[in-house]
Amino acid sequence: MGMLFEVASRIARTPLDAPLRWLAGRLTRYTDIADNLNNCDFASNGEGFVMRMGAPHWRVAFDVGANMGDWARDVVGYNPACVVHSFEASPSTFEMLQERIGSLSGVTLHAMGAGAEEGEIGFHDQGRGSVLSSFVSRDQSAAQGPDRIVPVRVRPLDAVRAELGLDHVDFIKVDTEGYELPVLRGLRETLSGRHVDCVQFEYGGTWLDAGARLHEACELFAAHGYSVYRMMPDRVVPFAYNAVRDEHFKYANFLAVHDRSVFARWGIPGA
Repeated sequence: MGMLFEVASRIARTPLDAPLRWLAGRLTRYTDIADNLNNCDFASNGEGFVMRMGAPHWRVAFDVGANMGDWARDVVGYNPACVVHSFEASPSTFEMLQERIGSLSGVTLHAMGAGAEEGEIGFHDQGRGSVLSSFVSRDQSAAQGPDRIVPVRVRPLDAVRAELGLDHVDFIKVDTEGYELPVLRGLRETLSGRHVDCVQFEYGGTWLDAGARLHEACELFAAHGYSVYRMMPDRVVPFAYNAVRDEHFKYANFLAVHDRSVFARWGIPGA
């Protein structure tokens, strides 16, 4: 190893340094693509694949961070019998959500945020339909302040599920721009009672803004008997957290299930 450092140190002082750094950047981009990182395209990053395979089997789904309703609309498109509860915290975006899918059969809209506890929190609203709106300030990762900060009601999904009289939810999608971890913590009773088959959550630079870490989510699921998988374009792969390798804050989506046979039932390979 000492010899390698010595050679690298010498090369860094030669004209070879620039092309090697260029190549390293290209290799990093290659590994990101191969590992399905920083791919926000719903059609190619595995999100669309999981929905296409899973939605026909779902009876009840939660869409947490519904934005303008594309996810809920697509779910009932695949399965008109599925009941979708869509949660949107942004008051301005909720108006658009109502306009777009308010009359869609099987979809119930909830103007509220989900979190670990009951309360009212300042919401950083970036404007109608913005995907940057969040309970988390985006100044650090996006260098963008909110149009306004408004108080928004937040409730644990455990309480919402109980009020709705739902003993079982097939799928919960959590996309809350850095506020995913509090949402997951508000699902402890649902997880411990095995009242949900599968939870999808987003990870990325917004977690840096929130001061959240991926290992916290993994530990939460493990404590309740759920295994975590990474979503790939056409499969899922078991995920074993490693702090050095995995706490990179690159965009990725994960799934947590209490029984991997769920994936087999949906026809999703890789588990």
